[in-house]
Amino acid sequence: MTPRMVILHAWLAPPPSPRSNHHPWMSVQRLSSEDEDEQALANRAAPHRLVMRQRMALVIGTGLTAERAMAMDDSELHYQFFLDSNVRAPLLKAARISPTQLKARGVRTAREFRALEFSALDLVDGPFCAACVAAYGADDLIAEFLTTASDAVVLAGSPAVHQLGLDVGTLLVMCAQQPRMAFEVLAQTTPRGACLSGVAPQTLLETGLNVRQLRELGYTREALAAQTCAGDVELGALGF
Repeated sequence: MTPRMVILHAWLAPPPSPRSNHHPWMSVQRLSSEDEDEQALANRAAPHRLVMRQRMALVIGTGLTAERAMAMDDSELHYQFFLDSNVRAPLLKAARISPTQLKARGVRTAREFRALEFSALDLVDGPFCAACVAAYGADDLIAEFLTTASDAVVLAGSPAVHQLGLDVGTLLVMCAQQPRMAFEVLAQTTPRGACLSGVAPQTLLETGLNVRQLRELGYTREALAAQTCAGDVELGALGF
Protein backbone atom coordinates (compact mmCIF):
# COMPACT_ATOMS: atom_id res chain seq x y z
CA MET A 1 0.00 0.00 0.00
CA THR A 2 1.44 3.38 -1.00
CA PRO A 3 1.86 6.21 1.55
CA ARG A 4 -0.99 8.07 -0.15
CA MET A 5 -3.30 5.07 0.16
CA VAL A 6 -2.35 4.60 3.82
CA ILE A 7 -3.20 8.22 4.62
CA LEU A 8 -6.50 8.17 2.74
CA HIS A 9 -7.41 4.78 4.21
CA ALA A 10 -6.80 6.07 7.72
CA TRP A 11 -8.69 9.27 7.00
CA LEU A 12 -11.73 7.57 5.55
CA ALA A 13 -11.84 4.60 7.92
CA PRO A 14 -15.27 4.00 9.48
CA PRO A 15 -15.73 4.32 13.23
CA PRO A 16 -15.49 1.10 15.25
CA SER A 17 -18.64 -0.90 15.86
CA PRO A 18 -20.23 -0.11 19.24
CA ARG A 19 -20.59 -3.88 19.77
CA SER A 20 -16.89 -4.53 19.45
CA ASN A 21 -14.08 -3.94 21.92
CA HIS A 22 -11.57 -3.98 19.11
CA HIS A 23 -10.58 -0.49 17.96
CA PRO A 24 -8.05 -0.86 15.14
CA TRP A 25 -8.35 2.82 14.20
CA MET A 26 -8.36 4.24 17.73
CA SER A 27 -4.99 5.96 17.48
CA VAL A 28 -5.83 7.39 14.06
CA GLN A 29 -9.22 8.61 15.22
CA ARG A 30 -7.81 10.18 18.35
CA LEU A 31 -5.19 11.99 16.31
CA SER A 32 -7.82 13.11 13.82
CA SER A 33 -10.04 14.40 16.61
CA GLU A 34 -7.18 16.31 18.20
CA ASP A 35 -6.21 17.73 14.83
CA GLU A 36 -9.78 18.85 14.21
CA ASP A 37 -9.93 20.55 17.62
CA GLU A 38 -6.75 22.45 16.79
CA GLN A 39 -8.09 23.32 13.35
CA ALA A 40 -11.39 24.53 14.80
CA LEU A 41 -9.50 26.86 17.14
CA ALA A 42 -7.31 28.06 14.28
CA ASN A 43 -10.34 28.56 12.08
CA ARG A 44 -12.04 30.75 14.66
CA ALA A 45 -8.90 32.85 14.84
CA ALA A 46 -8.52 32.90 11.03
CA PRO A 47 -12.01 32.34 9.54
CA HIS A 48 -10.78 31.97 5.95
CA ARG A 49 -8.25 29.26 6.75
CA LEU A 50 -8.99 25.83 5.28
CA VAL A 51 -9.37 23.03 7.81
CA MET A 52 -7.87 19.62 7.16
CA ARG A 53 -11.05 18.00 5.87
CA GLN A 54 -11.39 20.77 3.28
CA ARG A 55 -7.81 20.17 2.19
CA MET A 56 -8.37 16.42 1.90
CA ALA A 57 -11.47 16.96 -0.23
CA LEU A 58 -9.29 18.75 -2.79
CA VAL A 59 -7.47 15.47 -3.49
CA ILE A 60 -10.52 13.89 -5.15
CA GLY A 61 -10.34 13.98 -8.93
CA THR A 62 -7.26 16.19 -9.06
CA GLY A 63 -3.53 15.66 -9.34
CA LEU A 64 -3.04 16.77 -5.74
CA THR A 65 -1.78 14.07 -3.38
CA ALA A 66 -2.98 13.70 0.20
CA GLU A 67 0.55 14.27 1.45
CA ARG A 68 0.88 17.54 -0.42
CA ALA A 69 -2.61 18.68 0.60
CA MET A 70 -1.68 18.28 4.25
CA ALA A 71 1.77 19.80 3.89
CA MET A 72 0.94 22.89 1.83
CA ASP A 73 0.96 26.26 3.50
CA ASP A 74 -2.53 27.71 3.71
CA SER A 75 -1.47 30.68 1.59
CA GLU A 76 -0.59 28.34 -1.30
CA LEU A 77 -4.23 27.27 -1.70
CA HIS A 78 -5.21 30.21 -3.87
CA TYR A 79 -7.08 31.02 -7.09
CA GLN A 80 -4.26 30.21 -9.48
CA PHE A 81 -3.62 26.94 -7.66
CA PHE A 82 -7.30 25.99 -8.08
CA LEU A 83 -7.11 26.75 -11.80
CA ASP A 84 -3.85 24.88 -12.32
CA SER A 85 -4.99 21.85 -10.30
CA ASN A 86 -8.42 21.54 -11.95
CA VAL A 87 -10.22 22.35 -8.70
CA ARG A 88 -13.62 23.55 -9.83
CA ALA A 89 -17.05 24.43 -8.44
CA PRO A 90 -18.36 20.90 -7.68
CA LEU A 91 -15.26 20.09 -5.64
CA LEU A 92 -15.15 23.48 -3.94
CA LYS A 93 -18.79 23.14 -2.90
CA ALA A 94 -18.26 19.56 -1.73
CA ALA A 95 -15.36 20.81 0.39
CA ARG A 96 -17.63 23.58 1.72
CA ILE A 97 -15.20 26.29 0.75
CA SER A 98 -17.34 29.40 0.91
CA PRO A 99 -17.39 32.37 -1.49
CA THR A 100 -15.84 34.56 1.20
CA GLN A 101 -13.05 32.02 1.67
CA LEU A 102 -12.51 31.97 -2.08
CA LYS A 103 -12.36 35.75 -2.24
CA ALA A 104 -9.76 35.74 0.52
CA ARG A 105 -7.77 33.29 -1.64
CA GLY A 106 -7.52 35.54 -4.65
CA VAL A 107 -10.86 34.89 -6.36
CA ARG A 108 -11.35 38.64 -6.32
CA THR A 109 -14.16 39.18 -8.81
CA ALA A 110 -17.41 37.57 -9.90
CA ARG A 111 -15.76 36.84 -13.25
CA GLU A 112 -12.98 34.87 -11.58
CA PHE A 113 -15.60 33.14 -9.44
CA ARG A 114 -17.40 32.10 -12.63
CA ALA A 115 -14.10 30.93 -14.13
CA LEU A 116 -14.10 28.21 -11.47
CA GLU A 117 -17.21 26.89 -13.25
CA PHE A 118 -19.86 28.13 -10.88
CA SER A 119 -23.14 28.73 -12.71
CA ALA A 120 -26.57 30.30 -12.30
CA LEU A 121 -27.76 26.96 -10.96
CA ASP A 122 -25.50 27.37 -7.93
CA LEU A 123 -27.21 30.66 -7.08
CA VAL A 124 -30.67 29.13 -6.62
CA ASP A 125 -29.47 27.89 -3.23
CA GLY A 126 -30.55 30.76 -0.98
CA PRO A 127 -27.77 30.64 1.65
CA PHE A 128 -25.09 30.12 -1.00
CA CYS A 129 -26.44 33.01 -3.08
CA ALA A 130 -26.44 35.24 0.01
CA ALA A 131 -22.78 34.37 0.60
CA CYS A 132 -21.99 35.16 -3.05
CA VAL A 133 -23.72 38.54 -2.79
CA ALA A 134 -21.75 39.31 0.38
CA ALA A 135 -18.50 38.44 -1.39
CA TYR A 136 -19.02 39.91 -4.86
CA GLY A 137 -22.10 42.14 -4.87
CA ALA A 138 -25.37 41.61 -6.71
CA ASP A 139 -24.57 43.76 -9.75
CA ASP A 140 -21.35 41.93 -10.59
CA LEU A 141 -23.01 38.55 -10.09
CA ILE A 142 -25.84 39.51 -12.44
CA ALA A 143 -23.33 40.61 -15.07
CA GLU A 144 -21.66 37.19 -14.97
CA PHE A 145 -24.49 34.79 -14.19
CA LEU A 146 -27.45 36.23 -16.09
CA THR A 147 -26.19 36.20 -19.66
CA THR A 148 -28.55 33.82 -21.46
CA ALA A 149 -32.20 32.84 -21.58
CA SER A 150 -31.25 29.57 -19.90
CA ASP A 151 -29.84 31.52 -16.95
CA ALA A 152 -33.13 33.43 -16.70
CA VAL A 153 -35.11 30.19 -16.59
CA VAL A 154 -32.81 28.73 -13.93
CA LEU A 155 -33.11 31.79 -11.69
CA ALA A 156 -36.85 32.41 -12.18
CA GLY A 157 -38.91 31.66 -9.10
CA SER A 158 -35.85 31.09 -6.89
CA PRO A 159 -34.73 33.14 -3.87
CA ALA A 160 -31.93 34.50 -6.07
CA VAL A 161 -34.38 36.79 -7.86
CA HIS A 162 -34.97 38.74 -4.66
CA GLN A 163 -31.40 38.39 -3.39
CA LEU A 164 -29.93 39.76 -6.61
CA GLY A 165 -32.55 42.49 -6.94
CA LEU A 166 -33.93 41.09 -10.20
CA ASP A 167 -37.44 41.43 -11.59
CA VAL A 168 -39.55 39.60 -14.15
CA GLY A 169 -38.92 42.25 -16.79
CA THR A 170 -35.16 41.75 -16.58
CA LEU A 171 -35.53 37.99 -16.90
CA LEU A 172 -37.82 38.39 -19.92
CA VAL A 173 -35.35 40.74 -21.61
CA MET A 174 -32.92 37.80 -21.64
CA CYS A 175 -35.57 35.76 -23.48
CA ALA A 176 -35.92 38.01 -26.54
CA GLN A 177 -37.14 35.97 -29.52
CA GLN A 178 -37.27 32.87 -27.34
CA PRO A 179 -40.94 32.41 -26.45
CA ARG A 180 -40.49 28.95 -24.96
CA MET A 181 -37.91 30.26 -22.51
CA ALA A 182 -40.08 33.28 -21.70
CA PHE A 183 -42.99 30.92 -21.07
CA GLU A 184 -40.89 28.95 -18.57
CA VAL A 185 -39.82 32.13 -16.77
CA LEU A 186 -43.45 33.16 -16.28
CA ALA A 187 -44.55 29.63 -15.42
CA GLN A 188 -42.07 29.56 -12.54
CA THR A 189 -42.95 33.03 -11.25
CA THR A 190 -45.75 33.74 -8.80
CA PRO A 191 -48.45 34.87 -8.55
CA ARG A 192 -49.62 33.02 -11.64
CA GLY A 193 -51.31 35.31 -14.11
CA ALA A 194 -50.36 38.38 -12.10
CA CYS A 195 -46.59 38.80 -12.20
CA LEU A 196 -46.20 41.22 -15.11
CA SER A 197 -46.75 44.44 -13.19
CA GLY A 198 -44.26 47.02 -14.39
CA VAL A 199 -43.15 44.97 -17.41
CA ALA A 200 -43.12 47.08 -20.57
CA PRO A 201 -45.42 45.83 -23.35
CA GLN A 202 -42.48 45.98 -25.77
CA THR A 203 -40.50 43.59 -23.58
CA LEU A 204 -43.35 41.11 -23.73
CA LEU A 205 -43.69 41.52 -27.50
CA GLU A 206 -39.96 40.96 -28.03
CA THR A 207 -40.12 37.55 -26.34
CA GLY A 208 -42.39 36.27 -29.10
CA LEU A 209 -45.03 34.98 -26.65
CA ASN A 210 -48.43 34.57 -28.27
CA VAL A 211 -52.00 34.74 -27.06
CA ARG A 212 -52.30 30.97 -26.60
CA GLN A 213 -49.25 30.81 -24.34
CA LEU A 214 -50.29 33.85 -22.34
CA ARG A 215 -53.77 32.47 -21.76
CA GLU A 216 -52.26 29.17 -20.66
CA LEU A 217 -50.27 31.14 -18.10
CA GLY A 218 -53.46 32.74 -16.80
CA TYR A 219 -53.30 36.12 -18.54
CA THR A 220 -56.40 37.72 -20.01
CA ARG A 221 -56.59 40.82 -22.16
CA GLU A 222 -57.79 42.79 -19.16
CA ALA A 223 -55.02 41.49 -16.91
CA LEU A 224 -52.31 42.37 -19.43
CA ALA A 225 -53.71 45.85 -19.94
CA ALA A 226 -53.82 46.44 -16.19
CA GLN A 227 -50.38 45.02 -15.42
CA THR A 228 -48.34 46.25 -18.38
CA CYS A 229 -50.35 49.31 -19.44
CA ALA A 230 -50.51 47.79 -22.93
CA GLY A 231 -52.78 49.61 -25.35
CA ASP A 232 -54.97 48.22 -28.10
CA VAL A 233 -52.08 48.15 -30.58
CA GLU A 234 -49.78 46.14 -28.28
CA LEU A 235 -52.58 43.81 -27.21
CA GLY A 236 -53.47 43.25 -30.84
CA ALA A 237 -49.85 42.41 -31.64
CA LEU A 238 -49.95 39.80 -28.88
CA GLY A 239 -53.05 38.29 -30.46
CA PHE A 240 -55.72 39.62 -28.08
